[in-house]
Amino acid sequence: MSNLPFPSNAVYLSVRQVAETFDVCPKTVRRWIASGDLPATRLGRDWRIARTDLKALAARRGNHVQGHVL
Repeated sequence: MSNLPFPSNAVYLSVRQVAETFDVCPKTVRRWIASGDLPATRLGRDWRIARTDLKALAARRGNHVQGHVL
């Protein structure tokens, strides 16, 4: 299995973990959330992204490798 920046049993991921997975900066992930491209739940000051929503984003963006690994 791939060396992901989160545990394999994680259901929700932080903005930082998503950014590391897609090799983008956290600000880009927050833009995806703000634009509605990536559904997320706010917990206090932090955001949590469901792993299933992340898979869907990868598939929509044509990143089948990341979608398969997630």
